[in-house]
Formats: sequence, C-alpha cells, structure tokens
Amino acid sequence: MSLKIFCSYSHNDESLKDELAKHLTMLERQGIISTWHDRKIPPGKEWDQQINENLNTADIILLLVSSDFIYSKYSGMLKLLLQ
Repeated sequence: MSLKIFCSYSHNDESLKDELAKHLTMLERQGIISTWHDRKIPPGKEWDQQINENLNTADIILLLVSSDFIYSKYSGMLKLLLQ
C-alpha cells in the first residue's frame, strides 16, 4: 500500500508544484507513494469536500509554503483543519 501525499500550494506556485511532481514520479511509478492536489478535483464536485476528504486520509501533508501561499485564504482554513 502506498503512502498518500496531500499537496497544498498557491496556484501562483503551480510551476513549482509541477517541478516537485517530476521529482516524485519514480516513487509513484514504484507504488511507494500517491499524490493528490486540488487540480485532481473532478468537474462538478464540491472542492471543499474533496479537499477535506483527501486531507483527512493523507499519510503525509506537504505544504509548499511561499508568500503567495501564506497570503491565500485557503492557508488559513488549512491551519484550522490541522489543529
């Protein structure tokens, strides 16, 4: 069973998230990890419900912290969820 990684980031940092994904590719291919981020939310699904479900089932929560991440409204909500 692979470890589930929840990745939270500012959409302004999406290129950095994509670069990180390249580094994690081999671990995913080997079945060691699986990754999830909000761009994997299917169309028509409630984004907050999908985020909460994946956050609550994650083995590892990976925060890509930047000034844009700290500035975002969602980082404040994430802080509340992690308490």
